[in-house]
Amino acid sequence: MFRLMVLTAAAVLAACASDVLPRTERQSSGPFDSYEITEIAFKVIEPGVTTTEKLRKLGIDPRTTPNLSVVNYLEVTRLFMPSDTIRLADLDPAVRGCLAAKTACTGWLLKPGASSTQRTGDVSLDVLGFQRETHEVGWSAAMLLLLVDDVVVYKLWSGTPRTEEQREETNPLGPAQDLTGTVRGAVGGAVPKP
Repeated sequence: MFRLMVLTAAAVLAACASDVLPRTERQSSGPFDSYEITEIAFKVIEPGVTTTEKLRKLGIDPRTTPNLSVVNYLEVTRLFMPSDTIRLADLDPAVRGCLAAKTACTGWLLKPGASSTQRTGDVSLDVLGFQRETHEVGWSAAMLLLLVDDVVVYKLWSGTPRTEEQREETNPLGPAQDLTGTVRGAVGGAVPKP
């Protein structure tokens, strides 16, 4: 009877579209909804010109922008000189000037991004635990701004306009796959050690 119910449920699920499978959305809270908008905001920031007031108008404000890190000049030093092989003379003059300003130098680090995960493939194989296919797409960016006395003196950008990943997980024993680990653990735990 149980087997018939499982087979019936699998058939019903297989008849449905893959919309039945779970979907996950993740977005880093922040002022930018896309890679392109983030990049445009970065491009309008001018070192030596853009002030914290202008940054606030762009939606970049440590008091209101989620996930924006404020780093002091010692942390900025570690970011630009992570090892002894990089010397102060190797750094951009604007970075050196910021570090020379000591406590007047701060860094604002913003890492916006988003991803969407959709399970795809055969619904019945997924639900019964035999095969699970996952497709993930998204984007990510990182913006570092160095400020001295409320004026941006240096900016740095990195990012990935589009990420895409396809994963496939196969369990030949289906739902029994998890049981084999449980049984092995129970048996292994019951066997006395020599």
